[in-house]
Amino acid sequence: MQTPTELVAAAQAETEAQAQAQAAAAQLRAESARQPQAAQAASWDADAPGLVKAMAAGAVATPTLNIRARADLAGDTGAMMTVRIDGSEVATLEVRSATFSTYTVDAPTLHTGAKVEIAFTNDATIQGADRNLHIAYVSDGTRFVIPNAAGVVLDRGAGAAAFDGLDTLPGQTGLFWNAALRMTWPSMAADTTLAKKQDAVRFLQQATFGGRAADVQALASSDINTWLSNQLAQPYAADFVNHIQAKYSQGAAYLPRGASYTPIWVAEKFWERAANAPDQLRQRLAFALHNIFMVSLANGDLWFEGRAFANYYDLLHKHAFGNYRSLLEDIALSPAMGLYLSHMRNRKEDAATGRVPDENFAREVMQLFTIGLYELNNDGTLKLDANGKPQETYGTADVMAMARVFTGWSWAYPDAQLTDSTFRWSTPAPSLSNDPRIDLLPMKAYPGQHSTAAKTLFAGKPWVVTLAAGNTAQADLKLALDTLFNHPNTPPFISRQLIQHLVSSNPSPAYVNRVANVFKDNGQGVRGDLGAVTRAILLDTEARSAPTATSGKLRDPVLKVTHWMRVLGAASSTGQYQMAWVLDDQGERALAAPTVFGYFRPNYVPSNTSFSSRGATAPQFQVLNESSAAAWLNMAESMATTGLGWTGAAVDVAADYNALAKLITANDFNELFNRLDLLMLGGRMPAPLKQQIVELVAQSSLSTADGALSAARAAVFLTLASTAYAYQP
Repeated sequence: MQTPTELVAAAQAETEAQAQAQAAAAQLRAESARQPQAAQAASWDADAPGLVKAMAAGAVATPTLNIRARADLAGDTGAMMTVRIDGSEVATLEVRSATFSTYTVDAPTLHTGAKVEIAFTNDATIQGADRNLHIAYVSDGTRFVIPNAAGVVLDRGAGAAAFDGLDTLPGQTGLFWNAALRMTWPSMAADTTLAKKQDAVRFLQQATFGGRAADVQALASSDINTWLSNQLAQPYAADFVNHIQAKYSQGAAYLPRGASYTPIWVAEKFWERAANAPDQLRQRLAFALHNIFMVSLANGDLWFEGRAFANYYDLLHKHAFGNYRSLLEDIALSPAMGLYLSHMRNRKEDAATGRVPDENFAREVMQLFTIGLYELNNDGTLKLDANGKPQETYGTADVMAMARVFTGWSWAYPDAQLTDSTFRWSTPAPSLSNDPRIDLLPMKAYPGQHSTAAKTLFAGKPWVVTLAAGNTAQADLKLALDTLFNHPNTPPFISRQLIQHLVSSNPSPAYVNRVANVFKDNGQGVRGDLGAVTRAILLDTEARSAPTATSGKLRDPVLKVTHWMRVLGAASSTGQYQMAWVLDDQGERALAAPTVFGYFRPNYVPSNTSFSSRGATAPQFQVLNESSAAAWLNMAESMATTGLGWTGAAVDVAADYNALAKLITANDFNELFNRLDLLMLGGRMPAPLKQQIVELVAQSSLSTADGALSAARAAVFLTLASTAYAYQP
């Protein structure tokens, strides 16, 4: 019997070669595989209702049997194969292929409960060559029967003896004598809600970290509007700060600079919440906002500020359905952001020394968090000048003025301690006896540290504003953020990125325009209502219509892992989800982007692909290359076998595949394929992938629980490694 690793490795060899061939020559050759599958998904969605009705009625226009077979030739003659249904011969053909090929025969009398028999009739040995017939599976296109499944028998004998039941063995793929494989054609109850379930899976891929079977069933029985209302009403909780606080409370060793302290606790909590949190929409949107308001655990300045980072990430959850203006200010005053983009302790200009304020945050609050580099139309397209050139949203003078806005802010010590020395040098150091939790408070403005010079932003633009000389730090910050929030670029700039993270990597201008209009006014005169924006994104016709060859997006590596966790019930043996370093070799280690620009840029266009030929953005392709593609295949093998993460002694997060193995031992292969197809791929499993899974299962030893479990794991691996799994329609 093959071990699970041997089965998966055998499958991996073929799949890995195929995947690397797609990715190797041009960095992103996977595009060629993505497009047909998107088209297939569109075709499936469009035809699903009719297919369901046809299956329910058992009415296929021309019933056929597809027999996947190969032969060992002898005397240049292949294996003769006779097919009978209910005792009547329907076809005789020669199998000559040395590799598994599909042989299709008309089967007009095929029905549930039919006695299907496939006889090998010309066994011989000629000049040392032994002629044999090998059958991987038999299918009518919807139902599959594997020769070594329970209930299938091999009846040995020639002519009538092949059907007399006197010399029988359990079914097997290899027919090494004149014999007949004899089986009863299985029933297959039609699922009249299949189309709704497929729609539910697609929606949950957009709105959550993955739809569990119960989630899919519940949504298919309800409607998206109700689901959205329930999710938007889910209460906020400071899960990440609470998690870090619980660690700190374990003792001095768990405090910053203690022997047991590590900031990666935040990343571990990310995986736990992605897998288990009931407020999935809030969790998914917060991760999208994290990609816009980037603060990264990869930054060394944050190593001993795990709780401050946790608070930053909690703020994204707190405001996920709130107002963008409130989020913008809370993030601007977040100590974690202040450290990451260096406007904490930012000192005012000094003409005597030539000192100028730090411009880091000033630049990014415009370029990344609000208005972008170039002026936009409301649909996200570039606004061009009279010469057809893009118009910059800000210049050097604006960066310098904005830098002066963000001077004078530092840790929120008590007012009596807001001295120059505290401003420049003090950092909170919590202890068990004294922990005022200053790292959880918004930064404070320090007396005498803020630039009181007049500041003009966007001179020459319709939205020009001058911040008067003598303004307080608080007044300058409010006016500057109000100006950015009300800038005409902000609605399309932010709306397009949220669409990209949730639904489509290249949304149409019309889609962006519709969502940007909701950002501008939620219907009640409120600008920046993120709950309304989220609803608009997910309910838009472009999100809910049948996918096309150019819709959807490549799934982030993080989303591929979380989907596996939720759909297949992967759980942590320690409860800690010790997966903080997972995906480091694929460019998306959770909460640890390499730069402030995140894991990938929103306007990235893969070169030398169909994307570049039509100018389509595909951000997630920026982290796809030969190395990351190979790394994903290796990880997929681990996910299908041992699991992910490390406790220091063992793997921490693993899925239980016994339920899938039981389907195999119960001869319910169709339910195995259908479950993987629906929950993992949303009903988009390509025929070649299903064929590959069937053949692999057919070649497995299914007579034992271990053999069935190995086959189930291999089926999961092939699904995870497929291009269909990498694509979100």
